[in-house]
Amino acid sequence: MHVDRVEQLAHAARVIGDGASHRALFFEGDEGIGKTALLIEVHRRHGDSTVCYVDLATTWAAFDVLNHIYRQASGQGIRMDSFRALKQRYGEVPTVNFQGMSMNRSYLDLALSVNADRETQNSAMSDELVARLAESASAPGPGPIVVLDGFDRCEPPLQSWISTSFLPDLLATRRITVFLAGRSVPSLSHPYAGAVRNLILPPFDAATVQEWIDLAGIDELKGSAEELCGKLDGLPSAISEFLSHFTREG
Repeated sequence: MHVDRVEQLAHAARVIGDGASHRALFFEGDEGIGKTALLIEVHRRHGDSTVCYVDLATTWAAFDVLNHIYRQASGQGIRMDSFRALKQRYGEVPTVNFQGMSMNRSYLDLALSVNADRETQNSAMSDELVARLAESASAPGPGPIVVLDGFDRCEPPLQSWISTSFLPDLLATRRITVFLAGRSVPSLSHPYAGAVRNLILPPFDAATVQEWIDLAGIDELKGSAEELCGKLDGLPSAISEFLSHFTREG
C-alpha cells in the first residue's frame, strides 16, 4: 500500500513532538481511503516511543481495550504491576447486552447490578492504566502513543465509553498522544474538544497515483494515472488491488 499522506504524517509528527496545540488526531474517511495504512505508517515512523495499537473492530468491551493496551505497554517496558493487581482482583466480569432480550424482574435487577459493577471496575482500571502510561513519559522525549483503529466498527456501548470516559482520561494527562481512525469519529465535549484535531482523508489525486505507479515500476501504466484515479475514485485500497495484478505478473 502506498501511504503518501505527507500532510497528515507531518501533523502526526508535530503532535508527537509536542509542537502542536493538540494531543490527538482523529482521521476520518470512507471505507478504503487508507486510514489503517496511515495509522500503521505512524506506528512505523515513531516506533521508538511506546506505541499501543488497538483494532476496535475486533474488540468487544472496555475491559478488552484496557487489556490490549496493558499487554503492549508491559511488553515495551512500562511497569504495570498495580494495573495487573487490579485486573486479577476484578477478573473478567461479563457485561450484559440488553438488546433483544426479554427477561423477568429478578434477572433484570441482576443484569443491571452486573453492568454497574463492571462500569465501576472499568473506571478504576482505566484510571490506573492511564496513570501508569502518563508516569512513563520522560520529560525530554515523546510520551506514550495510543492508537485506536476502526472506531465506527465497534459496538455503541464501547463507542460511548471511549468518547465519554477513556479519551478524556487520556487527554487530561497532557502526556499521552492519541491517534484514532474511523468512518465516523467521536465528538468530544469541552474542555477536551480543544485537544483534538479532526483530519478528513481525501481520495488520492492523479499525481499521487502516478507516483505510486512509478515507485512500483509498472511501465504499462505510465501516463494512465488520471484515468485510473477517476475510475477507482482515488481510493487507495482499490488502486492497491488493481496495481497488485501487475506487480504479481511481474
